[in-house]
Amino acid sequence: METAYQQLPLNIVQQIEKDKQSGDFGCFAFPDSQAVRRKPLWDKNTLLRPAFVRDCEKILHLPVYNRYNNKTQVFSFYENDDLSRRGLHVQLVSRIARNIGRLLGLNQDLIEAIALGHDLGHTPFGHAGERILDELME
Repeated sequence: METAYQQLPLNIVQQIEKDKQSGDFGCFAFPDSQAVRRKPLWDKNTLLRPAFVRDCEKILHLPVYNRYNNKTQVFSFYENDDLSRRGLHVQLVSRIARNIGRLLGLNQDLIEAIALGHDLGHTPFGHAGERILDELME
């Protein structure tokens, strides 16, 4: 049995289906061909490796991305074997974002690149630690 949050309201489903049929579906999708690059001759958009696929690959090969391994995303102050890891968090964000993008007819490669990179540069001690650092820097 599906819960309420697993279903869209019927009027939204009907509107999405109508938009798909009329060709209005995905009108906000950003095409790979319009990606702007610092080195356009070296970093070309191709059929085999579109611009935003290249971005995903660049992020996946960054040393800082690989440091997500074994980093805890959420700390628990009671005994808990089910701690969330940063790498898993990023993968789940990517999966959810791509599902939403697919539903809306958007560029899923661009969405994946954004989702994979959304935590890059965060401190290892999370948002609370970032706020304390902000206070200390004033």
